Parts: sequence; C-alpha cells; structure tokens
Amino acid sequence: MEIVDVLHLIAERKIAEAIEQGVFDNLSLKGQPVDLSFNPLEPPERRLANKVLKNAGLSPIELSLHRELSELRREFSRVKDPTERERLAREIRWLVLQIHLLLKSKPSNEWAP
Repeated sequence: MEIVDVLHLIAERKIAEAIEQGVFDNLSLKGQPVDLSFNPLEPPERRLANKVLKNAGLSPIELSLHRELSELRREFSRVKDPTERERLAREIRWLVLQIHLLLKSKPSNEWAP
C-alpha cells in the first residue's frame, strides 16, 4: 500500500469521525452549493485580472505553460523510443525553466499580452 493510500484512508476516517461527532452540523454555509469558481489559494492581487482573462476566454501565460507541461509529461510517460523521450525531456526541462523564470521575475499583477 502506498503512502498516498494510507493518508487517504486516515483522512477519510477522520472525516467520518467528525461527521459522527457532529462537528460539521453548525457550519454557516451548510446545505448551500460550493462556489468552485473561486480559488482560495489565488493571490488577491491576481483575482480581478484572472477573472477578466477568464471572461475573455484567455488565461495567464503561466497557466498556458503549465497546461503544455502537463501534456508533455503525459506524452513522455507514453513514449518508449529513447530518442523521442530525450527530446521530450529537453522540452520539459525548458518549460520548467521558463515557468520558474516567469514566476520569479514577474510582479504578481503583470500579465503577458
């Protein structure tokens, strides 16, 4: 059994115990739908810009790069040819570098055109 599975089981058990003890009975928003459009981890200074971009059908450059990175990683996991894997590994490293440099060098409210 993997550590992730063990942690999942522990979390599920703790949640079940809390439900049995009535810990969640008096929550202020109980019974209301969850607003999944709001990202609580998103910095406040980016919220408005992200909302405007989302409404325009665009995304911040970081999100585009992360999507591309995920696609490359999926492709890398499927490919068996060593030459192709090396090419994909180079692309992955390049994208990771771009993301790190972009996030490190940009002020939090600056967006790519």
